[in-house]
Amino acid sequence: MSSSPAQTRRSSGRRTADAVLRRALEIAHLGWWQTQLHSTTDLAKNVTTWSDEVFRIFGYEPGAFTPTTETFFAHVPPDDHEAVKAAIQRAFADNSEYVLDHRIVRADGAVRIVEERASIETDAAGSPVRMVGTVRDVTDRKKIEEALRGSDGGSQLLGQLVEHSHDAIVSAATDGVITTWNSAAERMFGYKADEIIGRHANVLAPPDRKSEVDANIARAGIRGEAIGAIEAVRMRRDGTLLDVELSASPIRDAAGNILGTSAIIRDITEQKRFAAQLQHAQRLESVGRMAGGVAHDFNNLLMAISGYAELVMMDLPDDAPAREDLRALLASVDRGARLTRQLLAFGRRQVLNPVALDLNSVLRDMEGVLRSLTAGDVTLRLHLSHAPTLVRADRAQIEQVIVNLAANARDAMPHGGVIDIETTIVDIGRDGPLPHPTIGPGRYVKMAFKDTGIGMDADVQSRLFEPFFSTKPRGTSTGMGLATTYGIVKQSGGFITVESEPERGSNFRIFLPLGAEIAAATGAAGTSDTALLTESPGGNETILLVEDDASVRAATKSMLERLGYTVLAAQAPSEALRILREHTADIDLLLTDVMLPEMTGTRLAEVVRAERPGIRVVRMSGFADPLDRNAPPVTGGPPELQKPFSAEALARTLRAALTRVAGAPGAPAQGAPA
Repeated sequence: MSSSPAQTRRSSGRRTADAVLRRALEIAHLGWWQTQLHSTTDLAKNVTTWSDEVFRIFGYEPGAFTPTTETFFAHVPPDDHEAVKAAIQRAFADNSEYVLDHRIVRADGAVRIVEERASIETDAAGSPVRMVGTVRDVTDRKKIEEALRGSDGGSQLLGQLVEHSHDAIVSAATDGVITTWNSAAERMFGYKADEIIGRHANVLAPPDRKSEVDANIARAGIRGEAIGAIEAVRMRRDGTLLDVELSASPIRDAAGNILGTSAIIRDITEQKRFAAQLQHAQRLESVGRMAGGVAHDFNNLLMAISGYAELVMMDLPDDAPAREDLRALLASVDRGARLTRQLLAFGRRQVLNPVALDLNSVLRDMEGVLRSLTAGDVTLRLHLSHAPTLVRADRAQIEQVIVNLAANARDAMPHGGVIDIETTIVDIGRDGPLPHPTIGPGRYVKMAFKDTGIGMDADVQSRLFEPFFSTKPRGTSTGMGLATTYGIVKQSGGFITVESEPERGSNFRIFLPLGAEIAAATGAAGTSDTALLTESPGGNETILLVEDDASVRAATKSMLERLGYTVLAAQAPSEALRILREHTADIDLLLTDVMLPEMTGTRLAEVVRAERPGIRVVRMSGFADPLDRNAPPVTGGPPELQKPFSAEALARTLRAALTRVAGAPGAPAQGAPA
């Protein structure tokens, strides 16, 4: 049974949220695992899953093997087996959680110490069904703790561990004056050791939080308390605030006297940011789903209004005063339609409308907008190919790509510079090596955006297209511009590359498949889509109309009959199939809404074509989930009318679909999915 559009949208939202969460856990070097429990006594019968980070902690490439209870214990020294099993059995006994430090042996033979936290999930009857947990390598932390309690040899080991730790490790005397400062602290806070040693530790806190530092020093460095992992806010030398996790312990001499405080500080700014972004993304996903649903219903309402208004206008003489009122009404409908398109774009549920595009023409049409966007001390230069740069894509999406890249180039040149936009035809695989390993050889239209801005290093480039990643100051960018650009280009059948070096500018290159079949259709044969659309808009064919909204169905049926067509109307796919099987005469075209009860219009078209291979298909939509669309934009598919549509648009789309020769550009192949 196929998933419903609502289920598909929920699934898409969950996938997005899960991807962001997984990235946040990777940044924190925190692995997660889960075990489906089939037995609480024979652990070998259970099914275990590891995250990629767990494999890395154990010294393997992600997915190197299928994790099982046996493979886990094979990496735990035998002396630790009983402690691990006892902790697990205690958790089973009272359906609780456990925290345990134990050793593991990595793939390279190194012995490490990990901290495991796990809890038991139960069903409605209280029986354990799943165990979930996290694992973190705490070897450095444990060795430091041991060294602090050790001899001079331990102190030497401590010095080595402190210097090579990824966490900031700082010590202070009982009066709060900093006494030691490792390399990680230098990287985290921006102070060199000789600049910070001798200053009070509260210099690391923003003005309104200095008392927190004083209180922590008093607890650990005077009263001798150990402070567990707590979250706090600290401040870099340049004033930037950091979210940190810190632990503090008293430093004692051999006699037990307190000498000061040691603190281990971990920067969790990125982790916190991802958590906030995850919450924000989930909220936007919910609003997007609501916006898509509202837009769908609103489009149906607008479709009925505009349809009946056009029918009334057809019956009025040219000089009837009421025609002006109807024109004003239709203008309002058009404004409403623009509003729904904005809602759909916000919710990423916009209907795709791939058409034949000449990128040169698109850039020329947008030149004024681009010059306004880059106005000031930024020079914009266009270098357009002499050959037609024909692609098949959604114009609105391609325009968004162009605006995103132009704005990105402008922002990379705060003190001015030059943006060169170039189009050319390239033969990948013949003109040189493949620019990307996932793309095949062939002819492509290349659109390049080259700037003379600040450029990027390799680390930034490696994360450039990640959602929410941005090098701009916090609060000034959503981090979605280039991620959206990447998605649009990939969805259009192309790919994108970037070349950049710090202070040497950037060059973003987009490759879209050259529409060779489009060029042939618009060449000497003279059978372009435009020519087809200029033919007589009416007809006498039989059309099967499927629309679940009664008012839209009635208005569309009336428009079709005014155009001369014979109309068989159905409100659901089951009724449409019954009509199809009972109507022995030819049915020339299926005009179906995309969103229907029982099955989608896409699926209905597949069933209809299986029974009547020669039937043509035109889809109507006020809303469509991109994941439910079977026709990729680059290869075309059945024409689609976006609601609300005019009688003229309906007439021309139908004539184009009915008069195309089978196999011509844009004509659906017999038996092909809708």
